[in-house]
Amino acid sequence: MSLDNDHDGSCEPSDVSPSVSDKLPNTNNVIKGQEFSYAVGRKIAPGRYGAVYEVLRKSDGKPFAAKLEVCDLHFHGLNTDYIVLKAANKADCKHFCRLIDRGKIERHFKFLVMQMLGKNLLQLRTEFVDGRFSAPTTLRLALEMLDALEELHSLGYIHRDIKASNFLINEENNETKIYISDFGLCRPYKDSEDEVKQPREKAQFRGTTRYASLTAHNEQEQSPKDDLESWLYMIIEFMTGDLPWNQYSRRDRNIVKSLKEHARTTEGAQELLKYCPRMEFRRIMKYIDGLNYHSKPDYNYIRELVHLAQKNYELDPNQPYDWLLQLDEE
Repeated sequence: MSLDNDHDGSCEPSDVSPSVSDKLPNTNNVIKGQEFSYAVGRKIAPGRYGAVYEVLRKSDGKPFAAKLEVCDLHFHGLNTDYIVLKAANKADCKHFCRLIDRGKIERHFKFLVMQMLGKNLLQLRTEFVDGRFSAPTTLRLALEMLDALEELHSLGYIHRDIKASNFLINEENNETKIYISDFGLCRPYKDSEDEVKQPREKAQFRGTTRYASLTAHNEQEQSPKDDLESWLYMIIEFMTGDLPWNQYSRRDRNIVKSLKEHARTTEGAQELLKYCPRMEFRRIMKYIDGLNYHSKPDYNYIRELVHLAQKNYELDPNQPYDWLLQLDEE
């Protein structure tokens, strides 16, 4: 679950109601899933419709993350989380955590038990000066997150809420792995015949205002290209620490939309990409803007442009991530 405050359609900690809190478990409560029982530990993240907790499997004491959603509320993101994770696990996708178990406590909450992961990229980014990652780290992350999006899209789903807090790291066998998470706003864009669905004439805004695509702002049907547009805003923010519209909230969505449109002009692009590989990122933006609802993105072309930026700026593609370098220095 996200900790962001500017989220439309999912969870915001500031909106947690007493009725939600009353139905959530206390530490040391035991919850029973379909396969195992778990002791509830610390709360990892709060949300409007539930929370994420650390839980210990009673049979062996192994820690997992349990995502809870209070029953009888209108939001049913946990159902979508389950469907997407089950499909991703079956397809052996590399950027999705393992789904362990699920269960329901009648009249209280339903839950998913998942592989425990580390910090999300928003938490990590804010630990650095000006909230910026270095160029080598940003471009490495860009490639990993692009791989995750390609995997999600190959399953026939779009995310519709791509942002830093929905990507988490995990250290496994001396390797840092990047995982995509929080599929509550996902939507299938293909039908049972693997054909792209016909778009609705009008689609309600879904996403986070800061990273939402122009299509989302225009309340039109989103597709893989819109996840890619959000991905681009996110990696620009990684490298610059800011976006020209960051001072505005979801109440100022029209202003944010205008500023994103301005970013397509020569002057606006210079401001947006002032600390970025300007030529390569401009080409990525132009390519994404040229896609339409029915387009199948060429992920390899985008990768080539990221690799070109690494080459042109003489960046080591294997340089350790910033947070690992920080640990080495300490």
